[in-house]
Amino acid sequence: MKSVNYEEDGVATAVGAIFAILIFIFLLSLFVTSYVPAEMTSYEEQYTSGLNNDMMQFISAVSLLSLNYQQGETTSVTFELQSGYVPLFASPTVGELALTQSSEGSAGYVLVNNSTMQVSSGGTLSVYTNNRYFVNEAFSFELSSLFYEQYGSIPFVNTSLESNVLQVEPPSNGSTNLQLNLVNLMGGPLTISSQSPIGLSLTAASENSYLLSGNFTLTYFSIFGYQFYDSILEKLSTIKGIAIKQINEGNGYEQIQFSSATLPFTLSVHELNVVVSLSS
Repeated sequence: MKSVNYEEDGVATAVGAIFAILIFIFLLSLFVTSYVPAEMTSYEEQYTSGLNNDMMQFISAVSLLSLNYQQGETTSVTFELQSGYVPLFASPTVGELALTQSSEGSAGYVLVNNSTMQVSSGGTLSVYTNNRYFVNEAFSFELSSLFYEQYGSIPFVNTSLESNVLQVEPPSNGSTNLQLNLVNLMGGPLTISSQSPIGLSLTAASENSYLLSGNFTLTYFSIFGYQFYDSILEKLSTIKGIAIKQINEGNGYEQIQFSSATLPFTLSVHELNVVVSLSS
């Protein structure tokens, strides 16, 4: 019978190599399942905060165009639609920017009217984070307000961050004075997703002023209808003797009716028409 000889050094080397490979795979797995998600969550959180700041800059730019109105005046805002990332292990998260123009049945459309006059406006600018690790969020400017959405949560989070649409002025001449600020966004539709910074050019095309007396209604088309209504109620909470009624008209439309049994309304409507385009 032939004898079988084993080379202990070779066996030990092979076993050591296998253990080294197993340790490497374990460490790599730990890196991919723990470190990468944690880093990407942090990157996306910073990126989301940046997009929120970009939207606030957009609102500030629109406000300045209104306060210092000069026809044809142009300003710009930049949106960073890409998060940081972990090379080789996780690609960057890339968001999306969307602009819709004012029209009936489109997001942000609003119509204010009384018995003798009606004024319509609208348009929406939205940014979607498309987050994969952090909370998936979106910010939208419509109805002269900034709204926030959070996807994937139960219940769904949908709220108002800032609203300048309605202002209460001091009463005079026996009337309750209100000012309605409308921003009519023009230049859409536009949808863009890019890893490079996106520059938007904002141009003040025109402004209009209207005066409505007596009871009036606001009709609007928006998924943020209840948040918009709540912001209106908050603005008018200090005024006595007025009645506010919300009506769901169906097909996405809602209406707020304003009436007063004491002091009549005088509503000053200010509308700024802004052309939004990609910066060259």
